[in-house]
Amino acid sequence: MATIEFDSVAKVYPDGTEAVTDLDLDIGDGEFMVLVGPSGCGKSTALKMVAGLEEVSRGTVTIGDEVVNDLPPKDRDVAMVFQDYALYPHMTVFENMAFALKIRRIGKAATESRVRDAAGILGITELLDRRPKALSGGQRQRVAMGRAIVREPRAFLMDEPLSNLDAKLRVQMRAEIRRIQTNLGVTTIFVTHDQTEAMTMGDRVAVMKRGRLQQVDTPDVLYGRPTNLFVAGFIGSPAMNMIEATVHRVDDRIGLRFGSSTLDLDAQVAERYPELKGFEGRRVVLGIRPESIEHERFAGVDPQGRTIEATIELRESLGSEALVHFTMDAQTVVTDDTRELVRDREDAEDAELVVEDRGSSFVAKIDPKARVRMGETVPLVVDTSELYLFDPDNGEAIAAPVEVSSPSSSGRARVQDAVLTLEAGDDA
Repeated sequence: MATIEFDSVAKVYPDGTEAVTDLDLDIGDGEFMVLVGPSGCGKSTALKMVAGLEEVSRGTVTIGDEVVNDLPPKDRDVAMVFQDYALYPHMTVFENMAFALKIRRIGKAATESRVRDAAGILGITELLDRRPKALSGGQRQRVAMGRAIVREPRAFLMDEPLSNLDAKLRVQMRAEIRRIQTNLGVTTIFVTHDQTEAMTMGDRVAVMKRGRLQQVDTPDVLYGRPTNLFVAGFIGSPAMNMIEATVHRVDDRIGLRFGSSTLDLDAQVAERYPELKGFEGRRVVLGIRPESIEHERFAGVDPQGRTIEATIELRESLGSEALVHFTMDAQTVVTDDTRELVRDREDAEDAELVVEDRGSSFVAKIDPKARVRMGETVPLVVDTSELYLFDPDNGEAIAAPVEVSSPSSSGRARVQDAVLTLEAGDDA
């Protein structure tokens, strides 16, 4: 096991493209670190620089106490799990898992022991005599994991390893990978495009955009206290609703006006947003998570000063909850960050047109007992203690509502069940 450190690391290609810019990131011994961001954000490039598959243009990469910039991949003592598994089709599962040990001239008895121990951990002992073509996708993924485990490396490097699996199997395998990593205690860097995958697996998550690190912290902190618009919009599913609002004061209350609606902040809530005093009369970007909006009949807060009128466009039933999509007469937020988020979600070349055409469309998670119909205008209540506010000029957070406790010493994030919508990210 070992720590991994990026110190002002950059990757610049011969044509001048800078894939990673001044990356500073410390990964603790035994930590599960997830790199997440849109396709092309530099997360896989960063991983490959640790593996030695990409040269470092400037800065240093350290594994343990050793700077590895000039070390060949075979001397770095790391094991990589690829997106396409990279199994040898003519070899059995046992031979695939044992191949690296054979190259390193590990004795036959030790090789047999390591392979069978790893197969036992992964539940594939009965598959050792089969060839890859006779395996399912999940079984192939386990073999790829087993090949990494038997090497007993200082670190695991995983580049989109679940992207070729169906949704149900991805949920199962991410729990398995997390369990195995926890039991082995091996330092792990896991690259993914999917923020749900990142949030349910990582001790900490590093969010990247266009080669730059945006924020790194525990999943709870990223969700509750995003430092900028991009992180706020990228983390969370469904995504945070964002609109332009104006800060105003009426008597002793601070309010947020957007379109024909106003949300009032009572004194107790306003105390949690002291920075707002400097924004009176100015525009801000208001962020509201879907779970902070509820149908008036089921809202757990006083609707006074917290109600908005919403015209329902679509209702999606998810059993334990319902998602309603609705429109409001509010100004759409169009910034570099929101354009980037639209490009990522919808693969749209002209993201600004997509945002403007859609207008102010929002999503709320409401009680499934709330019977709403398409085209109906209904009162929805916003929990104003759970608002997010950003400076529209630089995208930086003005205030975030959630006070998050310090992470535990183990920093382990619980594995939750959720439906993945994983898209393939950077090439492995």
